[in-house]
Amino acid sequence: MEYNNSKNKDKVKEMDKFGLDYEKERPNYLIEAFKWSLVVIVAIFIALILRAYVFEWVVVEGPSMENTLYSRQVLFVNKIVYTFVPPKRGDIIVFKVSEGNLDYIPIAKNIPVLSSLIPPKNEIDYIKRVIGLPGDEIDIIDGYVYINGNKQKESYVKGSTVKQSFELPCVVPENKVFVMGDNREVSKDSRQFGFVDMEKIKGKAVFRIRPLKEFGSIYD
Repeated sequence: MEYNNSKNKDKVKEMDKFGLDYEKERPNYLIEAFKWSLVVIVAIFIALILRAYVFEWVVVEGPSMENTLYSRQVLFVNKIVYTFVPPKRGDIIVFKVSEGNLDYIPIAKNIPVLSSLIPPKNEIDYIKRVIGLPGDEIDIIDGYVYINGNKQKESYVKGSTVKQSFELPCVVPENKVFVMGDNREVSKDSRQFGFVDMEKIKGKAVFRIRPLKEFGSIYD
């Protein structure tokens, strides 16, 4: 009898401490863990969608865009802008040079939705400036760029602009652009590999994220 009274007293104390509905309100940790796991999965899925179709950040590698951009700077890239408007002359774009792979997640290769969302491994992208648009005639004469016969004033250029292996003058075809790096003497660009397909353009670099002291627009 005393034993039962002791248990009842302990139960009353427990109910006083946690509330009268303690037994009903006590969380089911398995359900709570499932809820939090679902939240995390949804958050990751949303982040992947945003990265694939809306924006991402990229790291500049190499000196080809000096003095506008420097190696290791981090840029915010708008990936949706060219869905509504075509690229403009002077835009700094990120475009795909070679396809990556999903070897690190084999199952994703057979599921189109996942393959479009998950970042590929070993993909090679370039950052260059749009110089010529469809229909433009491009030429380089005495170290200067001429578009449709007009000499261009390019205040962002570092070094002298010279012809390379790509035959000039040329006319930019439909659905393609002609690109060059701002550091003309070291940049590998359309003067070597030719025109860039519009469908290869991933987005427009909009502003600098890092270093923080230089945070802001990359355009004058």
